[in-house]
Amino acid sequence: MFNHSLRRMGAAILSLALALSLTAVPAAAVTGPQQIQAVYSDIKVMLDGEFLVLTDANGKTVEPFSLNGTTYLPVRAVAGALGLKADWNAETHTVVLTSGGEQTTATTENPAKGRNITIGLTADYADIKVTLDGKPLALTDANGNVVEPFAVEGTTYLPIRAISNALGLEVGWDGEYHVVTLSTEPFVITQDEAKIFVQGMLDKLYLGKHNPDFLELVGKTAEESETDHLQNVMMEAQLFSEYWGIVDPERGESFDTMDATQRSQIIALIDEIYAKSSYTVSEASTIPGTDNYAVTVTVNPINVLDLANVGYEAASDALWAKYENATMDQYAAYSREYTELVLSLVKAQMGNSGYLDPQTVTVRIEKDANASYSMNLDDLDAIDMLVIHYPET
Repeated sequence: MFNHSLRRMGAAILSLALALSLTAVPAAAVTGPQQIQAVYSDIKVMLDGEFLVLTDANGKTVEPFSLNGTTYLPVRAVAGALGLKADWNAETHTVVLTSGGEQTTATTENPAKGRNITIGLTADYADIKVTLDGKPLALTDANGNVVEPFAVEGTTYLPIRAISNALGLEVGWDGEYHVVTLSTEPFVITQDEAKIFVQGMLDKLYLGKHNPDFLELVGKTAEESETDHLQNVMMEAQLFSEYWGIVDPERGESFDTMDATQRSQIIALIDEIYAKSSYTVSEASTIPGTDNYAVTVTVNPINVLDLANVGYEAASDALWAKYENATMDQYAAYSREYTELVLSLVKAQMGNSGYLDPQTVTVRIEKDANASYSMNLDDLDAIDMLVIHYPET
């Protein structure tokens, strides 16, 4: 499973799991009952592709929650899903995990909806320890800081990262659907999948094509992928408008509030230009010593704006001469005519457009600490700046 990233939309990403903070805050040296503000936000847990029904020792359903931006899971329920027997030693305040048990945590295809509220809870810090087959587990966050378990109504909780580190799980977070993903096997993609990922991402963003293999890889529908394409077209249309001076943010003008008809014409034109996008995605290669990949993309920049720019100065000067002594009331008419001028110059060159010399970009597909594969945003930005060439003014 991947997330998705659109360069100009501040996105990121294209990854197994969106980057919510899964890192625990270093535990304070506290003992006894402490009041905490737990945020319940419909967090679900998936282990090796199956949703878990999390319960306590009495079979009562328990929910994960967030505390200070860190997600906490019930230790017993997760251990039960891994086939570990869980007991409680009250004398030593120890959760005793033993291998060789049967899976005690149920799974479901339809996880129950959780709450979306903040509740004050009493967390009991009692120097709780966790052992596995008689050996104490080192409970640490992603930065190696020691974290301390606490109990709520008899159920022991630990941050996601501490559980995954202690039990050898790979963990991820899908922020769109509030799903914690746990895996007993490291998540890696193949070289072929890395190429499919890059090819599918570029085809989605620029051509509006949605390859089934790509959709399966990233876990999106064609409709969701098309939404990403349209958003990217919209952002390019805004860049186009600012480049030609159709809107000027410094004058308080906005692409979103300009004349709706002309705005739609610009969006349609950008989609038409994008349809000419030309690039070649090479085979992926592994980056030594990592689970990451490098993929070379050769882009042929579209030159339609260069062609339109040839006649721009004379045409814009002629239009300005017409409105040189215009009043503020006439500025709106000038603005509409100017937009029509730019659109006509670009449209007139669509049939003549070709490509500039090809440019290559090495795209890195990188795996982060949350088991997330993402296209490096600087690399995606470099490609994005090449697809349509904007001549210097």
